[in-house]
Amino acid sequence: MNKDKCLVVGATGGIGRSAVKAIVENGNHVRVLVRSKQKAEKYFFGMKNVEIFEGDATKPADLSKAIKGCSALFYCANTLYTEWIEKARPLLKVSLDAAAEAKARFVFPGNVYLYGHAQYNPVDEKHPHAAHTVKGKIRVEMEETIKKSSSEKGLHFTIVRFPDFYGPFVVNGFSEKAYQNALAGKSILWIGSKNVPLEYIFIEDAGKCIVAAGLSEQGINQEYNVPATTPITNNNYLGLISKLGGANSKLQILNSNLIFSTMGFFNKLIKEVAEMLYLKREELILDGTKFKNTFGFLPGTTYDEGVKKTFEWVKAFYKV
Repeated sequence: MNKDKCLVVGATGGIGRSAVKAIVENGNHVRVLVRSKQKAEKYFFGMKNVEIFEGDATKPADLSKAIKGCSALFYCANTLYTEWIEKARPLLKVSLDAAAEAKARFVFPGNVYLYGHAQYNPVDEKHPHAAHTVKGKIRVEMEETIKKSSSEKGLHFTIVRFPDFYGPFVVNGFSEKAYQNALAGKSILWIGSKNVPLEYIFIEDAGKCIVAAGLSEQGINQEYNVPATTPITNNNYLGLISKLGGANSKLQILNSNLIFSTMGFFNKLIKEVAEMLYLKREELILDGTKFKNTFGFLPGTTYDEGVKKTFEWVKAFYKV
């Protein structure tokens, strides 16, 4: 794809901000759609060729204005777990319709929710979309909606699926807190199994991968799975955070159904998190063969490197 301008929706989230960074490094200009220019400026400080456009991603008129002159829309918006049922699909449709109308490529960061329990490992793009959770079924519907827009309206799309993120600007109530607590010597709270191999992908690796696919002619109307550098257990991942945090924080990994059932009765967010707990208990490793064969690389940031970079961000962003 030529060095055209790209629109990023959800640019202040972890994957959105990393996509902006990778797009700029690729030599393209970026327009970011944000609610508040003043609040967003700190996310893109020091980046060249980033245009901040104030608007509301729920309003078709704002998307129509924002996408003018853009050849691709990177849809990195997300909603709170507690709002997925009501908001996830309508929010997607606004951006999807705008991209189809503007004849812009629609680039979508997918996840593993749509696969459900892994029927085999590593999980490739041919794995059945056998979601058993509410949020997994919503993700299936979202990807089907993208493909329907392609078949009916001629939309070009690219879907790149990732495991869980970690790194700068990944804010979900768990990841950033783990790093903050490690610096303060407080217990690091996490969920799931201690010793099952899982995947955590460094967010800036994910950004480079989605941009490589989303700006390439080879990626048109294609789906890719991208794994982390290597699997790791929760115990080893959190142990590394504790070690590099320098205060030897204790690890507190919750994995009791009773605890989550009880807490979920009083807290809707915890109830929603509990539905996805299987992903922290079961092995589901992505197969990156198709992506590597197409683009010649896979994520390469080691956990040691990624955790150190995340600490640097936490110290600067939260002024710890």
